[in-house]
Amino acid sequence: MSYSNSENYELISANEYENLPEDNDQCFVQFEHICRRNMNRMIDADSSNDFDRAVKEQYMTSVYAVAQECKIPDVDLFETGDGFYRDFSLFSLAVQGAVARIRIRSRGIHHPYSVLLTSSTRTKIEHYIGRIRDAVDQSDLDYDKKKALAAKLDELAAELSQRRFGFAKSMAILIGISTVLSASVTTLSDGDKALIQIMRLIGIDKESEEAASKRLTPPSKALPSPKTRPPATTKQSATQKPSYDLDDDIPF
Repeated sequence: MSYSNSENYELISANEYENLPEDNDQCFVQFEHICRRNMNRMIDADSSNDFDRAVKEQYMTSVYAVAQECKIPDVDLFETGDGFYRDFSLFSLAVQGAVARIRIRSRGIHHPYSVLLTSSTRTKIEHYIGRIRDAVDQSDLDYDKKKALAAKLDELAAELSQRRFGFAKSMAILIGISTVLSASVTTLSDGDKALIQIMRLIGIDKESEEAASKRLTPPSKALPSPKTRPPATTKQSATQKPSYDLDDDIPF
């Protein structure tokens, strides 16, 4: 197979290498994405078949090497005998399958700036959003401020419909709503209380998620205690005569 003998085209820069994630799975996904993106940019309608093949060979060689280093299974180079482009197609399918598996596994990873809300929490937050809307409608705020608050509440409701609730984004929205609400005396009583309850509910689910993550994380293996060597003993040579202190032979 001549894949490793193709001309070396730079599909990934040294700086991009340095910024790859430390996690093996994510490193492979990002590396493959960068290489495939640059490969597709190099190949166009004006490039020759020889150039296209050389770039694809470089892609295969690089991605295969990183898959081996990152211990990604089922990513192999093929030599079917049906020609290079058949081999390249099979390799690309194997790579995309590996990427899809990693992304599916990664969807449950807890991100520091989002939280997976329980269905009960979502229902309660929807209730409190409704209460804030009512408070805004009954407030003495002018039309423009009411319109701006309605837009913010729509953003919050849209975020609530996501699988993972954007923790940082939602807090920014809530702070913005609170700032506007504080300008109206009539909304402080109900609107602010609803905001406080929403923040409290989000915080409870976030703490619960982090606690569950810690319980599921296996404890790190303790390093073995250093081995201690037994004290060195000096062996007397069989031919060496024992030495005597001359003072021991003196009777006085």
